Amino acid sequence: MSLNKLLLLFLLLGVKANANVVTPSFSSGTLNSRQEVKSVVVENIVSVDYTSGYQYTVSGTGIEPINGDMISPKATLLNAQTVDGVTFQWTGVDASTKPDWKLTTPGGSFNFSESLLAPSLSNVTNINRTTTTESIVESVSVFLQ
Repeated sequence: MSLNKLLLLFLLLGVKANANVVTPSFSSGTLNSRQEVKSVVVENIVSVDYTSGYQYTVSGTGIEPINGDMISPKATLLNAQTVDGVTFQWTGVDASTKPDWKLTTPGGSFNFSESLLAPSLSNVTNINRTTTTESIVESVSVFLQ
């Protein structure tokens, strides 16, 4: 008989398996477990705010621009800057085009206010914090036979 036929016959007929009873050799016991976890998170948050353009404001009474209808200076792009690999460019004021003002009635009453807020860094917020978390888990298992 060939080996393949013997194997097939062996598989079809099956083999008797014997099992023995396993009896543990202990009567009682305990299992103690302790797990400790500690994590430390250090954060440094930096928020930087910029005004990227300008704000030119004029208010008053009894005044008017000398050159007629021009009431605001012309905008101009300022030199580009690079900080920490980031290049940016501000929009500023061409000071040579700032309007001049005159009294509507020479010698009359007037009030006048002129302000210029140039592009700039307006606010830096630094938040540094460390968060530490600790946990301990202890367990005891008692078993008897």
